[in-house]
Amino acid sequence: MKTFCRLCEVNCGLEAVVDEGGRLADLRPDRAHPVTAGFACHKGLLAREIHHDPDRLDHPQRRIDGGFERTSWDEALPAIASRLERLLAEHGPRSVALYMGNPSAFNAVGSMATGLFAASLGIERLFNAGTQDCANKFVIGEILYGSAEIHPVADLDHAQYVLLIGTNPRVSQLSFLSTPDPVGTLRAARRRGARLVFVNPLALDDLADVGETVQIRPDTDAYLLAAMIHEIDRDPDLGFDERALRNVRGIDRLRAFVARHPAERVAAVVGTPAERIRAMARDFARAEGAAIHVSTGVNMGRQGTLAYYLAQMLSLVTGNLDRRGGNVLPARGVPPMTLPPEASAPRLTRWGGYRPARGTPPGSLLADMIRDDDEPIRALFVVAGNPVLSIGGGPKLERALASLELLVSIDYYRNATGELAHWALPATDWFEREDLNYFVQGVQRRPYLQWTPAVVPARGERRPEAWILSRVLQEMGRPSLLDLPGDDWLTTLWDGRLAETGHSIDALRRAEGNVVVLPEATPGGFLERIAPGGVFDACPAALDETLDRAEPIFLELAGEPSGGLKLITRRTPWMLNSGFQNVKVLRETKGGRTNPLFMNPRDALERGLVAGQSVVVRNEHGELRAELALDERLREGVVAMSHGFGNRRTTGMPVAMALPGVNVNALSPTGEGSFDPVGGMGRLTGIRVEVEAA
Repeated sequence: MKTFCRLCEVNCGLEAVVDEGGRLADLRPDRAHPVTAGFACHKGLLAREIHHDPDRLDHPQRRIDGGFERTSWDEALPAIASRLERLLAEHGPRSVALYMGNPSAFNAVGSMATGLFAASLGIERLFNAGTQDCANKFVIGEILYGSAEIHPVADLDHAQYVLLIGTNPRVSQLSFLSTPDPVGTLRAARRRGARLVFVNPLALDDLADVGETVQIRPDTDAYLLAAMIHEIDRDPDLGFDERALRNVRGIDRLRAFVARHPAERVAAVVGTPAERIRAMARDFARAEGAAIHVSTGVNMGRQGTLAYYLAQMLSLVTGNLDRRGGNVLPARGVPPMTLPPEASAPRLTRWGGYRPARGTPPGSLLADMIRDDDEPIRALFVVAGNPVLSIGGGPKLERALASLELLVSIDYYRNATGELAHWALPATDWFEREDLNYFVQGVQRRPYLQWTPAVVPARGERRPEAWILSRVLQEMGRPSLLDLPGDDWLTTLWDGRLAETGHSIDALRRAEGNVVVLPEATPGGFLERIAPGGVFDACPAALDETLDRAEPIFLELAGEPSGGLKLITRRTPWMLNSGFQNVKVLRETKGGRTNPLFMNPRDALERGLVAGQSVVVRNEHGELRAELALDERLREGVVAMSHGFGNRRTTGMPVAMALPGVNVNALSPTGEGSFDPVGGMGRLTGIRVEVEAA
């Protein structure tokens, strides 16, 4: 049976083998898929292990003294609805919040139903995992292009120069650039003569045959990009592409900003010689098609919004935006969604103001909003998420969640967050529901639409998130999807948007392999189409705060004493956030057993540390103990840990609890100053730490 993976933006085509008993017997790459063509990573193929895991949450559970007990839907849903109704009546809708985890983005019905649930109850505090990894991109999409869903992607098939910042495609594909077999794709670009340059504090030696690595200091990407733009502008042999800027305003403001960051000024902060920065600028500007890709290693820093904005500007001023071989706008089967202006209106809180991306508050404020004396969150619904292990200040959030009057976790497992819940409710996985690859529309290298049926029936008492939330509304006497005739919710929720591009769920169900390959878009005219009056604003006032804070942060970085350590995040081939923590075959591999602190051997020698010993890592935000591992590929002064670990009390996931690892987000800031005021991104990388023997 044809289906597709829902772990990342690639959505690899898969074939599910179902036995006579209706069980998922095997999962393999779909070699006949017209786009992904038999590519699938090991994580996607191992999703079958999660489906069959005997530790899965298969029945509703409620917390009792000393643990959890099995209950029924008929008991759980009325009890949840009753408590929720009382809290709303006594304290209003701001007493209730909702958190959507990363898998919600790959659930066409569940994501929409969660939004409808929040709207029905007037819930404004609608958190999601975006402020941990990509809200900077959403907010720049909104500010520059009018929609959080518009992102010009690198044209890897035609570019002669590709700049890849904060990414390791061997480990985590290419976020916001749906590319099957990304390493193979980059190798093909190299073979046809393209030059590829990675920017990363970690030398990507395993991709040395693909491209070189420029090892910069953590969280300084924005200054590198600003310097590159300025060097292009002031080089008499280069300069901005004036043809590309004919109908663009705001360039003078951009020029004034980057002029404060010449290569000779930023070199020491970035950790790269000025001449190398100038050479990168020249090579990018002179290439017959230059593309740029920015990923989570940048997003998670203190200035991810500024860096992503400057990446757009580098593409624009060199004439590479909306140009073959540069950054292009792929065809899409679902048009981009535009939110009303009030969704992005600035919010003012006691912890500082912010301009939300897609209406989402900073995740790093969740704990403080729960413990707020004036207007506390009293009830929280967590849908397909694990904020205890993904949001900054995990231990602080853990304490805050334990104080809630109502915490409902809807997930595959009773995870670390679910252990604190009053109710843990079992959700169907992606083999057990029909779906549409809606989220990746607009970021696909080779665009297509795909529908999938449910491959197998739901096991146990697992239920779709949409059904669970709709039943809570029904118990409260509120309208819900259950009031609609029939149960084809996918068609009801998505056919309207699909119709705008001439497609429908029914047509996808009848298509060969349930796939429709979209025609290739022709670059050109994008800015004129989206800009009011045909004039594009390259430096909108909404970015003022982003630009203004760059200088004080630069001065802070320039004044840091030498010899210190900066912590960065590190993806791992054995994990996907916190989602594969209970997959035994991955956890038993050498690299999957724990998340050590990686350090350059020279930094370890200076501190008298050796591989394998226990070390204490601390800063003003928290402290943890970890095993030390040495990695000479790390730039000196940089240490790295993987996130998503820390299951020491997760009894619902015994494999994970036996190999708990450490929650690195204990070292990340929360509350005031912990988030980017434009977009709300938390700070999860580029964090100062001290390390010593335990």
